[in-house]
Amino acid sequence: MNKPLHPSLVALRARLAKRPRARVQLPGFRESAVLVPLLLDADAVTQLLYIVRTSDLPTHAGQIAFPGGKREHSDLSLEDTALRETSEEVGIAPGRVELIGCLDDVPTPMGFVITPVVGVIHGPLTLTPSQREVAETFTAPLHGLPDVYRHGGHAQWQGHSYVMHEFHHEQRRIWGATAAITMQLLHLLDLVELPPRKPGDIR
Repeated sequence: MNKPLHPSLVALRARLAKRPRARVQLPGFRESAVLVPLLLDADAVTQLLYIVRTSDLPTHAGQIAFPGGKREHSDLSLEDTALRETSEEVGIAPGRVELIGCLDDVPTPMGFVITPVVGVIHGPLTLTPSQREVAETFTAPLHGLPDVYRHGGHAQWQGHSYVMHEFHHEQRRIWGATAAITMQLLHLLDLVELPPRKPGDIR
């Protein structure tokens, strides 16, 4: 049985359920999904779990990310994709995750459209990272991330414009799509304001 959620996460689940979610479809881009894992310890302190990908992967090598990957034909939904990939990459069983909704789609310059699936996991938790895909894991306190945020300006890639975000947490630079997803989450929790977007920005 799932434990009661912190009021802020109850409010987040309600907000995700009510708002229209931005779906993105771009020619040639592949569907993918990540789990945005909110870890709750015994004191109800919320941590975000990140992974660092190994340096020899064909895509996203060495990058800080959320667990996830491309949708397979056997995945009934993008939520299933996120749960399957999380189980494969860090050993969190799908039954341990309480899904509370999805954030807006996030396209990447590598040709993927990521659906971020927010899930709550109550501790204690033992991770078993995949040696092939995950070099290390780390957590960051959710309410501390706004203090280490930096606006990274705008970038252009293959004719598309992106708003860039960065979080500098304990000598680690969280950037790219992972930072964009983190920024969405913090905004929906009323912890940050989003910087203005230019016309034509796709994220």
